This record gives sequence, C-alpha cells and structure tokens, in this order.
Amino acid sequence: MSVKILLLLGGVHHNFDGFAAAFQEIVGDSSHLITPTYDGDALLHLHDEEVDVVALYTCLGGAQKDGVVAEDLTTAQTGALVKWVRDGGGVLALHAATVMREGNQLLGGLLGGRFLSHPPQFDFTVTPLARQHPVIDGVGPFTVHDEFYMQETSTDVTVHMTAEDRGAVHPMVWTKEEGRGRVVYIAPGHTAGTWAAAEYQKLVRQGVVWLLGSTG
Repeated sequence: MSVKILLLLGGVHHNFDGFAAAFQEIVGDSSHLITPTYDGDALLHLHDEEVDVVALYTCLGGAQKDGVVAEDLTTAQTGALVKWVRDGGGVLALHAATVMREGNQLLGGLLGGRFLSHPPQFDFTVTPLARQHPVIDGVGPFTVHDEFYMQETSTDVTVHMTAEDRGAVHPMVWTKEEGRGRVVYIAPGHTAGTWAAAEYQKLVRQGVVWLLGSTG
C-alpha cells in the first residue's frame, strides 16, 4: 500500500520547485506517492484524501520579496492541519516552515517553534546530541553552507541536533508529540548543497518513517 505524502510549498525567498524535485529524489520510491502543491486548501482535505504525512516547505507569515507578500496559512487551513495531526497524522516541517506571523500561536504551537532571524549564509556543523532517537539513528555531524536559523522554541519539543554560532548553541532538529500525532522539524534546507548532503537526506527519510509510526 502506498504512503501518501502531501508536500505543501509556497511563499518567497526559496526555490520551491527545486526542493520539490530534490524531495522526490530523497523520499520517492514505488511505495511513496508524493503530491506537491502550492494550494493551502489541500490541508482542508487531509482526512478525505487519506494523507499519511504532510511535508511543509514554505516561507509565509508576511515575508516579502519584490513586492510579493507571502500571507500565513488561514485559520481554517491551520486548524484543519492541527486536528489532523492530533488525530494521528505526521508533519515533517522543513527549513522556513517556521516562518509565520508573530501572533500565529496555533501554527507555532503545532510545529514547536517560530523563526526569529538568520545571518548571511555560512558553513556550520549540525551535531547530534547524545540521546538516541529513530530520526537521528546513524546520523553523524555534518557541515552545510546554509541559512543558520535562530528560533523561538516551545518547551514541549525534544531537541536532537544543534549547531553553534559565536558561542551560542541553537536547535537544528527537533521532534514533538501532538495528540496522537507527531511532528519533526529540520532547520537547514535552503540550498541545493544541503539537499544533496547524505546526512540531511538520511534525516528526511528517517523523519518520514518515524512520522508514519503515529498513523496506524
């Protein structure tokens, strides 16, 4: 039986089509049916479409580029996603998925964090913590040239990988439980070089597998 993955894209500042192609290469096989979309209303039909995993590669929340404003998900779209997760769905939130309005507590609460800022891209090393977890099983430290995200995180997340900048340690990979469902967040992911990194690809694949454990 096929695993249905809805890949929601959209917003500004990112190569969404490029990531969709990379995601297909990383995760796609004969047992995974990946449906990319820019339509946030797809979140209203997750139960009807029997979606197993929602992957979010978005940059919304009022972010702007060249006069284009990327609005947030609507209250209805976010509410439908939250309900679906609490009923047992799994969300793989990637990179700028945590870019949202400051007051969007519903989405921030679901994902476990909210983007604050990032410096210009530079090389940094993402390092696993000592605790074991299926998402980071066999994943060692890896270095990427990417956007270094600084985030506001909630107390109910479990951080699995971190990176350091100027003496400060920041979460890079975390998981959380939400009702009967699960959430995985992976912060790096702006560049094609990151998408091609073997350790990053392993994180994404193992994230999907762990999320599927919440569906059943």
